[in-house]
Amino acid sequence: MNHTQYTLIKIPLRELIRNEFDLQLTEAEEINREYLVAQGDSLLFDQIERLRGFRSERIREVILVTARKNPNQETALRTVLRQGFTYNGVHFSRFGKSASQGKDGITAFVCDSIFDELYRITQMDIPVDHCVIAKYEAQRCLAFSACSLIHDYMPNIVIIGEYEKTLPGQLIKYVTEREKELVDEETGKTVVYQAREVQEGLADIRLSPFDGCGCHEREFMEQVSAQLGLDYNAVGVQVRMPFMKGYSVYVPFRDILKEWGVETITDVYGRAHPVDSIDCIWNISMFKGHKLFQSAYGDRAWDEYRNTVEKYRFKLGISKYSHHIRNLNKYTRMNFQYLQCLDLWNPKYIRRYEERDFKYDILDERNDGKIVGIAKYTTALLEKILKGDRFYTYKFMGITDTGNYEPESRYLEAALIHDGMLKDPAVKQFIYRKLKKMIDEAKVGKIYCSGFYHTGVGDMIGYLQYAAGMEPVGCLGERELYSANFECGDILSFRSPLVDPSEVNRIRIVRNDLLRKWFGHFKDQDVVMFNLHDISAPQQGGADFDGDIFFLCDDPVIVASKIEKPVILDIEDKQTAQSRAYTAENLVEYEVMTRDNRIGEITNVATSIENRYTTDEDLKKRYSDYCSLLRIFQGKEIDFLKTGFRWHMNRGLQKHLKQLPYFLLYNYPQKRALYEKLQEKNKGLSEGEERMKLNAYHSPSPMNELCDYICAWEKKRILWDRCVDDLAETRSLILDSGLDLTDRAVLRVCRNYINDYAAAIKLHFSQNSGAASHSGPGQRKFSFELIVNDFKRRLRETLKMDEALIANYVIAASYRSLSVSKAFAWSAYGDYIIANLKQNAGSRPQAAIREVPTGTESAYEYLGKYFVFEGDDSDLPM
Repeated sequence: MNHTQYTLIKIPLRELIRNEFDLQLTEAEEINREYLVAQGDSLLFDQIERLRGFRSERIREVILVTARKNPNQETALRTVLRQGFTYNGVHFSRFGKSASQGKDGITAFVCDSIFDELYRITQMDIPVDHCVIAKYEAQRCLAFSACSLIHDYMPNIVIIGEYEKTLPGQLIKYVTEREKELVDEETGKTVVYQAREVQEGLADIRLSPFDGCGCHEREFMEQVSAQLGLDYNAVGVQVRMPFMKGYSVYVPFRDILKEWGVETITDVYGRAHPVDSIDCIWNISMFKGHKLFQSAYGDRAWDEYRNTVEKYRFKLGISKYSHHIRNLNKYTRMNFQYLQCLDLWNPKYIRRYEERDFKYDILDERNDGKIVGIAKYTTALLEKILKGDRFYTYKFMGITDTGNYEPESRYLEAALIHDGMLKDPAVKQFIYRKLKKMIDEAKVGKIYCSGFYHTGVGDMIGYLQYAAGMEPVGCLGERELYSANFECGDILSFRSPLVDPSEVNRIRIVRNDLLRKWFGHFKDQDVVMFNLHDISAPQQGGADFDGDIFFLCDDPVIVASKIEKPVILDIEDKQTAQSRAYTAENLVEYEVMTRDNRIGEITNVATSIENRYTTDEDLKKRYSDYCSLLRIFQGKEIDFLKTGFRWHMNRGLQKHLKQLPYFLLYNYPQKRALYEKLQEKNKGLSEGEERMKLNAYHSPSPMNELCDYICAWEKKRILWDRCVDDLAETRSLILDSGLDLTDRAVLRVCRNYINDYAAAIKLHFSQNSGAASHSGPGQRKFSFELIVNDFKRRLRETLKMDEALIANYVIAASYRSLSVSKAFAWSAYGDYIIANLKQNAGSRPQAAIREVPTGTESAYEYLGKYFVFEGDDSDLPM
């Protein structure tokens, strides 16, 4: 499978403003300013390549402009959206943005030479006069999504309608608005306003049980899995085509329908299709262009869509796929959103808080609350690594099974070749950084728990019943779901972002004859099937089945800690913006309006409320209602880019952002530094002087208890041993002993490049310390490879030597002392380190790790799975 990484320019709006929208940069400047970013393939890049007429890994036809909401830049933003800009002599015009780009304040601009044709292609030859602009733009720009392209294969797809049903008399919470009055303290005038309040009662809930998902036959699964380069058949894939998005799972529907006596399926356009001819049964919740194409072509809508796909040689795109359980851990790290919405409060910790008991020992196991009990699996695992246990160290570094294993880092590859490399300062630093990061993240809730993420789909028997014209009944009952990865019984299902305890879903894993007969292939893959008889999907943040993931947890303590609270639902879920003229000016207004993302802000308000402690029952109810209300805020915000509609928090909710619970400061280094600064100032005040209000509060909440526990455990149990044995042993392993590396002038040049590279990397991390550390599929990210290649090129031009000799000189210069950075040697010349190591290690046996069944004698347990370890069992001090 081709996993090409493309590079393109991403520049901040301020750079365009500074250069009066006419910017000139050399390639070296693009790299040094980190404007050159990497992205995987996409339907859009494939079309650009077709128009260009040749392949290139550098996409020069598209430039991304970042411009988050900023009143001071709004005039300039409008200018660039209307008029575009010039980059290195080429003019670019506003083209659009995907949903993920919109959340990051990014808009794509395309060069004028292909603009009109590319725009027509993304519109699939259907010009639009009026539309809900936010919704249409999100659909038109699906082509932006990063995905793997499937070549020379297009399945026969049948599009059916969307099944909807009503669940009568559901006890829920919902939001109402009523008029209220208040007296303005400054003016004394009475102000009338609309207040949102949470009510509880019975309501009929409209449900779309198969929203975003469909099914396919075996040939489709095998074709796609083979082209993805997988060594198993992925039962589920998230598909991307123009105006098409959804999650499709393998179901042997030909056999099922034949058993039912069904020979044809009638599509939503009235045409019957022989079952044997169908590869995929998808629906109009997946085919986002259904109304657009039906309005333009009537009953020929799907035919014309396929003709246009063929005309522009569009390929089928796969943006994600189901994973085999052998590649997954059975334990996953929780997060604070999940934990704080459970009843994990510890009476002993609360009493310590109320009585201000300064002798309370949080490490005394007699004081353990539920959350500390859960956290001890994580701390015990980390202690094994810190003590130098080789098996746990290798697993922690990222090894799965050494049988067919491609190491994910050069450090791990080196350690597997020769365990002496575990003493190497660069390898030890790598382990240290990973450990320190994991410990700090544990303070904000990232602790291991039994369970893992699954992609959700609807009840596929019910789906086929609907496709065949029957009344859908399905194979699962109310409050039931199917995953072959858990024993039958109650589990909890979580979905991010989660703000209210009612979103935590208690549901039951079941087996039955229908599931065993038709869905045995779901076993060992991370797909879960929901029933069509309850509100599980809307309960979990308004989920659908187009690729949404759910954390399924079977930990008994977690399951028993579910808070019973009526589910809060948005009874105006379909509210959307009005249809407007599709004009350049209205597109500018849409762009200006959708530059920010308040999901994190809403979550932080909920976190501030969830961690408050009070014994006042009225205040408890108010806090509970606030969190219910915030769940609706969050749903509106998530859909904002598609609907153009959001709610704004009032001052009563926003004030909770001024004080976060103490544990959350570990997510925000600058806020934590301010907190410590304010504390010091308050300590210096004399008695009677007014104390400064802190930006965080302590409470006896489970999350604050967890943070206290991890901090105390780290302080008492962790002694960071960062000393290294004599470097001579390491040098003898990683250098080519046949080379003369004594030229001091060359060593001096190499040392300068080593220092410059270290400074460049340090600058990058300091400038991006507040950015998310995770880059998911489709996100444009800075590529270190670009900087590495630039440094290698310049060093090669300076020394004018063979690369192998340069590589060994850099390695030698890096390992002359402990104080010299090793980053450039490993990043730029890691291949040479590995080659030298293999040569110098000789026939020394490599460490081997192999997964075995649960209960195997002398097996090691790691994150819910069991392994045998063949290697030197002696411990190595870390």
